[in-house]
Amino acid sequence: MAQNIFKVRRAFLIPLTAVIVLLFLLLVVSLFRGQMWERIVLAVFFISSLLIGIETARREIVVTEEGLQLKKFFRIKIFFWREITHLAIVELRHKAYFLLTTTKGFYFFSNILGNHSLLVRSLVDKLGAEKVEIEVKNYLDHPVERLSLIVMSWITVLIIIAVIILKFSPA
Repeated sequence: MAQNIFKVRRAFLIPLTAVIVLLFLLLVVSLFRGQMWERIVLAVFFISSLLIGIETARREIVVTEEGLQLKKFFRIKIFFWREITHLAIVELRHKAYFLLTTTKGFYFFSNILGNHSLLVRSLVDKLGAEKVEIEVKNYLDHPVERLSLIVMSWITVLIIIAVIILKFSPA
C-alpha cells in the first residue's frame, strides 16, 4: 500500500523548538531574578507555546490509495475518497489555505506543510475535476511558499535571546 506523508516543514519546526527552549530558559531565569507577574506571564507563554509545538510536530496528512488521514494532537480523522465532496482554496498573499469539505465536516490545511504542492496535486488527481475548484488548479501552476512565518519565528528567537542577555546584565 503506497502512502505519502506530509508534515509541517522543518524550516518552521526548528525555530519553533528554539522558541520553546528559550522560553523555558527565560522562565527558569525569572524564577531566580524575576517578579511574580513576570513568572506568571512566562509560564503562560511557555505552556501555550509548548502545546502549540507538540500539536505542530504531530500534525501530518497521509495520502493512501483508499483515502486520506489527518493526524492531529491525539486525533486521527480518516476519509475515504468518496466521502470528500469538495476541495477549495483561499489565497492571502503568500498564505494559502485549502478547504476540504467531506461528509463528516470541514477540514483545512495550509501551505506550511512540507511539499504541499505535491499534496494538493495528489488530492486533485484522486478527487477528479468535478470536486476541485478551478482556483486550486490555477494555484498548482504557481504555488507559493510561506516564508514569513519562518522569518517571524527566527526574529522571535532573537528577541528572546536579547531578553535573556538583558536579564543577566547588571541592573
